[in-house]
Amino acid sequence: MHKQHINMLECPVCHGDLIWEIKEQKGDRVINAEIICSKCKADYEVRDEIAVFLTPDLPRNDLWEKGESGLEKHFKENPEIYKELMTTPEEELNGADYWFKASYLDMKGNYEESSRMYKRTHEKIYTQDSINGLKSQKEFVIKNIENDNDTIVDIASGKGYLVEAMLQDTNNYIIATDFSPIILERNREYFKFKGLYEKLSLIAFDARKTPFKNNSIQIMTSNVGIQNIEDPGNVIDEMNRITKGKFMSIMHLIDENDKVHIELFENYGGLDYATKERAKDTFKRNSWNSEIQNSFMAEIKPTPTGKILDGGQIDGFPIQDTKVEFCVIVASK
Repeated sequence: MHKQHINMLECPVCHGDLIWEIKEQKGDRVINAEIICSKCKADYEVRDEIAVFLTPDLPRNDLWEKGESGLEKHFKENPEIYKELMTTPEEELNGADYWFKASYLDMKGNYEESSRMYKRTHEKIYTQDSINGLKSQKEFVIKNIENDNDTIVDIASGKGYLVEAMLQDTNNYIIATDFSPIILERNREYFKFKGLYEKLSLIAFDARKTPFKNNSIQIMTSNVGIQNIEDPGNVIDEMNRITKGKFMSIMHLIDENDKVHIELFENYGGLDYATKERAKDTFKRNSWNSEIQNSFMAEIKPTPTGKILDGGQIDGFPIQDTKVEFCVIVASK
């Protein structure tokens, strides 16, 4: 992470000041550091450029254990499936199998091939409406970043699709975040490969308990990240605590009468962000002034299942054809 971001951070447990012992630094980037809270004595770290502020009740070593992914295990147990997936001409792969192959190559660090394939995965998997809807929201967020000097904090970044667009099209420093240090390790190597790492920092934490000081963030973004947090609890209230400027959250919202998907959101504890009215009420209830902007109605379909990886599916939503409203909730205090 960049050293300039240290002043934004505090203990996520008790909000105490942090004591930093920087072990290794390169230019303006902290490579390795030990961090302790001056108040509650909770300890954190920067390891290999990634700051980890997950709360100390989590087992520290397990956070970094890569282990064997489910896909790798499946291939090891079924070598004939691996061989078929890797040798079948790409044009003959259906959308799901194509995505699984790209994901496996990405997992193995073959970013040249996986990046090439990922450019085609969306057209093989999603409706054109869905592609256009998400593209429109990313463009809207970038257009509404008004000051190059503001650090942008992206919440629940995952593989960083919005982060990548912002790094390409803005001059801002960006902090990508995720609960998993392993995903952030992948992002570190991927964005180095893409030549987009210079202004990127990586911080691991639980979005419900962040390490940022009150009113420390001028611009915060999320690409469907809030909706992907299972049982999000008070996450929007926490976002309000740490933001002094605006929060631009890309969402896909379903109709209140879409009972099938209402039940799906309910099962994952995400009903507060399922529909337009529920999302607006959630933001309002947590002291935000919010407005839904850049609405784009899209017809979407369930993602395909694998043929070679029989039954393998990419997304759990939607489970049947439906319409969603892609939009950005622009929120401020």
